[in-house]
Amino acid sequence: MLLTESLFYGFLVWNLFLAMVPYGISSWLIHTHWIRKHSFPLLLFLGIWLLFLPNAPYVITDLKHLRYAKSSLSWFDPFMLFAFALNSLLYGVISIQHIFQIAKETWNRRMAKLLIFFVVFLCGFGIYLGRYLRWNSWEFFTHPFQLIQDCIWSLIHPSYRIRTWGITVGFGSFLWFLFLSTQKIYTTKKASRS
Repeated sequence: MLLTESLFYGFLVWNLFLAMVPYGISSWLIHTHWIRKHSFPLLLFLGIWLLFLPNAPYVITDLKHLRYAKSSLSWFDPFMLFAFALNSLLYGVISIQHIFQIAKETWNRRMAKLLIFFVVFLCGFGIYLGRYLRWNSWEFFTHPFQLIQDCIWSLIHPSYRIRTWGITVGFGSFLWFLFLSTQKIYTTKKASRS
């Protein structure tokens, strides 16, 4: 902002904050053992976590703003956008690992993996809703019927269907791969400590 004398990239700070929300929720849940014994509060917090989770990988889509770069330092804008996107993505992946651990301890490993599988593809759909339809997480509470209508329309209408499913499956697969990769690293680290 100092270099360009512009507030154009100010949205990155807000987006990074939103990416930290699911991480904050999952960090609190993983250290709050009593909640796992009570299904309703656990499911309630998991639902809120899921509403905010797409904000973490969503920041990757902010790379599209590179075409509007105003800095005289041609390397600076890509570096800054990549740094924000990478940090947001890391918060998201760590948060998913937290929820996997909670689900595994609450139910079992198979159920936990199945939950995460559905979560990453719902997250991919959430990224589509945020980037292309400009929905925000909290609008689930303020405009639920319009949001549901837009969700159904996006999934079935021929004009939107290809883009909707492409982004949902693309980001969902990417997040599933990241989950499996980091799960492998986590398992290896755990084994090496014992």
